[in-house]
Amino acid sequence: MESNVFGLESIEQDAWRRLAEIMPPELARGIGFECEPMGEALFMMAARIPAFQFNWLGGAGLKSDDSDEVGRAVARFRAAGQMKFIIQVPPGPYAAHVVQRAKSEGLAEHPLAWAKFVRDADEPPQGGFAAHVREVGVDEADLFAATVVAGFGMPPPIARWVREIVGLPGWRCFLSELDGSPVGGGALFVRGDFAWLGIGATKPEARKRGSQSALIARRISAARRDGARWIVTETGVPQPGQPAQSYKNILAAGFKVAYVRPNWSPA
Repeated sequence: MESNVFGLESIEQDAWRRLAEIMPPELARGIGFECEPMGEALFMMAARIPAFQFNWLGGAGLKSDDSDEVGRAVARFRAAGQMKFIIQVPPGPYAAHVVQRAKSEGLAEHPLAWAKFVRDADEPPQGGFAAHVREVGVDEADLFAATVVAGFGMPPPIARWVREIVGLPGWRCFLSELDGSPVGGGALFVRGDFAWLGIGATKPEARKRGSQSALIARRISAARRDGARWIVTETGVPQPGQPAQSYKNILAAGFKVAYVRPNWSPA
């Protein structure tokens, strides 16, 4: 595979840029949302939501020395009163510079790092899933959003944002069902040779029943049909004594760990 770290990171960042563009303005104001490039990195903040998934600087040090951007990002988070943030540092030629700046800003490496996974677009795992997966259209955007938000345990207003993904060019959205009831959801973003699996979640009461595995397999199949050559996703590296079902499900679907991406956060 001719993949490089830039290719694997850029598909994820492109997806988040597109998601930022479609956030309803009133919701953005309500949660203090900002998203913009900082050098070659991407800055995202939701000042009123203390959660890492909405507060980060991604891709720092990948194409240039983004040390100054790390300082700018940390200052923005602190000025907004947001202390639940991370600086993501993928492996790259300037990673050491970025890490040194993170340390000088009083950040420490967080115990939870992210594993970046990749696989080719060969056939997905076949059959045997208890959950049924189907693609949804704009007429079921609210159902998709409500299911995903419940799976993540996000604040309910976030559903107004998630619903906008359905029908968006380059995106496909799927629901998983058990006994005819929706229990999980996941999105697929395709851009050229790369596809990204994201926005995937299952309701707590339905976990460990095959929903995530079925959603992964269906999205792999869709990415293949849409012409992608490489499929990318990520999840947290398993911690001692904690369940690692998502990590195991991704490996079982034929993905391999491309690299581990450390996160730097307030000590």
